[in-house]
Amino acid sequence: MMTKKGQGRMTETIAVLFIFFVLILFGIVFYFKYQDVAIKEDIRESLASRAMETTLTSLFLPELQCSRGAAEPEDNCIDLIKMNNAMRVFKENQDKYYFDIFSYANITVFQKYPTEEKWTVYEKVKLNATAKEPTFFVVVLRNEASKESSESSETTFGYGYISVEVYR
Repeated sequence: MMTKKGQGRMTETIAVLFIFFVLILFGIVFYFKYQDVAIKEDIRESLASRAMETTLTSLFLPELQCSRGAAEPEDNCIDLIKMNNAMRVFKENQDKYYFDIFSYANITVFQKYPTEEKWTVYEKVKLNATAKEPTFFVVVLRNEASKESSESSETTFGYGYISVEVYR
C-alpha cells in the first residue's frame, strides 16, 4: 500500500511537470510568432520611411526644382528643361553619385494637364526585390520654351505628379 501512494504522487508530479512544459512551449511559440509579426511590421515601416525620404529628396533636388537666378526655389515645382537635362546626367552618373542618394528606386514624373506625358528620371530596379513601396506627390511642371523668332520667352505650366517606388 505504501508503494501505491508514492507511485500516485510521482504520477501526479510528472503530470504537473508535463502541463508546465506544455504551457512554456505555448508561450515560446506565441512569443516567436509575435516577434515575427513585429519584425515584418518594422521592415514595412522602414521601407515606407525610406520611400517618403526618397520622394522628398527628389522634390528638393536642385537638378529638378524650379528657380529663377538667386531667388528662392519654388516648392513642389519641377522645371521640365532642367529635368530633361538631368535625366541624362542621372543616367551617366547613376552608379557613381546618384545611387548613394536614391539607392534602388524608380522615379517617374507624370504630366496630366495640358497633355499627358511621362518621364522616367531615375531607374535602378532591384532584380530580386521582395517588396516595393510607391509614393506619389502632386507637382507643378514649368516649361520655359524660347521662341526662336524673338528674344521673349513663353512660360507654360502643367499639372502632374511624381511617382517614387523604392525596393527592398
